[in-house]
Amino acid sequence: MRGNNNLYSGSCPGIDTDLFGGYLVTRSSLTEEIPFSWLLFGSIVLIILIITAVVINVNYHSSRVQLENTMLLQQEKNEEGLIQSMILVDRGLLLFDQSLDYKLKDPMDLFLQEYEKSEGDPAKIDLEGLKASFGKGYELYIINEAGVIEYTTYPPDHLMDFSEYPQFYRRLTQIREGNVFTSDRITKDFSTGMFRKFVYHPTPDHCYILEISYMDDQIQEMRSALRYTEAAGRIHQLNPYLTSIRIFNFIGDEVGNSSYTPEEWRSEIISTVTGTKETVEIGDYRSDIYTRFLLIDLSSNENPPEMNLVAEMTYNTAPIKQQLHNLLMLHLLIAVIAILIGGILAYAVAETITRPIHRLVNDTKIISGGDLNHPIKIAGPPELRSLSLSIQQMMDRLKDMMSRLQASEEELKVQNEELEERVLERTADLTEAHARVGFFLDLITHDINNTNHTSMLYLELLESEAAPSLAPYIEPLRASLKKSDEIIDNVATLREIQDAEASLMPVEIAPILRKEAKADDRIDLHMEDEEISVFADSLLTQAISNIISNSLKFGGDDVRVTISVSTEDDHVRITINDTGPGIPDAMKPVIFTKYTRGTERVKGKGLGLFIVHTLIVDRYGGSVSVEDRVPGDPSEGVSFIIRLKKAPAGQ
Repeated sequence: MRGNNNLYSGSCPGIDTDLFGGYLVTRSSLTEEIPFSWLLFGSIVLIILIITAVVINVNYHSSRVQLENTMLLQQEKNEEGLIQSMILVDRGLLLFDQSLDYKLKDPMDLFLQEYEKSEGDPAKIDLEGLKASFGKGYELYIINEAGVIEYTTYPPDHLMDFSEYPQFYRRLTQIREGNVFTSDRITKDFSTGMFRKFVYHPTPDHCYILEISYMDDQIQEMRSALRYTEAAGRIHQLNPYLTSIRIFNFIGDEVGNSSYTPEEWRSEIISTVTGTKETVEIGDYRSDIYTRFLLIDLSSNENPPEMNLVAEMTYNTAPIKQQLHNLLMLHLLIAVIAILIGGILAYAVAETITRPIHRLVNDTKIISGGDLNHPIKIAGPPELRSLSLSIQQMMDRLKDMMSRLQASEEELKVQNEELEERVLERTADLTEAHARVGFFLDLITHDINNTNHTSMLYLELLESEAAPSLAPYIEPLRASLKKSDEIIDNVATLREIQDAEASLMPVEIAPILRKEAKADDRIDLHMEDEEISVFADSLLTQAISNIISNSLKFGGDDVRVTISVSTEDDHVRITINDTGPGIPDAMKPVIFTKYTRGTERVKGKGLGLFIVHTLIVDRYGGSVSVEDRVPGDPSEGVSFIIRLKKAPAGQ
């Protein structure tokens, strides 16, 4: 219905409201303030963005996986090719090395004969003379049980200890314990690094190994023509990700690099690879640079284990990352172009779809402005045409309803005027009746008070003149008259509460409590501060007096009442304890209601505590409650707790 613009202001937190043409419009979210055309355009663009992002992400990751798999496959093929190439090279070297056995067979036989002539004492053998008899290029060695070259014609190798090379030493031990001529491969001399052909034969007593080496310049040149490093170099050229290939023998020397100085960390890795025959990888293919150490097992060529090699292959993945970066940039460029084209198409589609909606919105705005005769244009898709037709029909019904409402408003206006006149008449009657009731109540109260005073005077005369046998009847009569006075006082207080509008002011509570304490020696007062004030009025005395009177009346002659005052932040707490019979738990929730008494044995109308609650809670905005003086034991007396708003000192 139509109404004031402020009618719904601030009605719900978090919901913005407005009056559109006199009607309440609620906007619960930001999206409802955005034009539909922009929402449609944004939705289409968002879909394009999501699809483009998914396609780019899938394509990029697919390309990355493909490149990485290609690199790993090429790595695997190159490593297999390197091993096979090394085996082929070694096979050629083996054939070449075996072709030199004839040059060492006869000299070894002569060497054995000389040992036998020495009767097992190598010191008696003329090694230099024997060497000269063999011709140029020969060197002689005698190796003892400990693997040490004890005698030799080649001074650099004298006292060389082969036990430092466990694999080779185990092989020498097998040769010494055997009984056959053993031909070794052409290998590098440990001291000079020159190629030499070695053969071995154990002595008949198995105490020594006789060793002969041979090399000449022609063999050196021919042997150098077959190199492991050349095969490695060809493999290196086939893989763009392979930065270097280095070949090492079992003791950690680099093949083909006489100036190489062994490094401890690399030697440890080579020892691990030759011992476990497992590939060791430092880093992985996701790093920029990673290195793989793999075993080249040449044992298939009937070689001893110390002939095995270790290839160090270092790879660089930077080309892959560069390719992926270029691919990502290309995809981003394509995405930008696709988004631009998609955005243009989305804008055209959104405008085409929302144009009839805009026309319908403009028509409804004109109608909401008050022009109910404005026609609705029927255009657009079938759904919008149906909506336009429904709105037009609704406007026709609305105009009919408004005409009937205007007629009803005129009728209601007349009825309201008549109702106001009746209310005024009834109000005047009630005011007059209230005044008459007040007059009669004052009159009755005055007459009852006069009667009570007269009765009290006659009672005092009767008490002084009556016989002692009438004394038991006089005291109940006096209590009844006092009760009648209390009722009159309570009724007067209730009338004052109802008739007088509350006007709260700072009231000092010390004088009120001291006056109550002086009135009866059964009352004890404890105050922390004598200058405490609360917001109340002159009726506060009546509230406190009612509670104290209640405790004294129902507590008996031996009752003790203790009043204590303390402050709690911006409130003042007044606690009134008594040692009377207490109040049952079932009565505590209703003790402050009208016509309720704390115990069935007490006679009365139960207005005292009702007045206390009315003043403290309803009039002063404080609180009042009742608890057991001894928690959990209702028979040990009660504790009334009053909390009032604290007034600033000095006011």
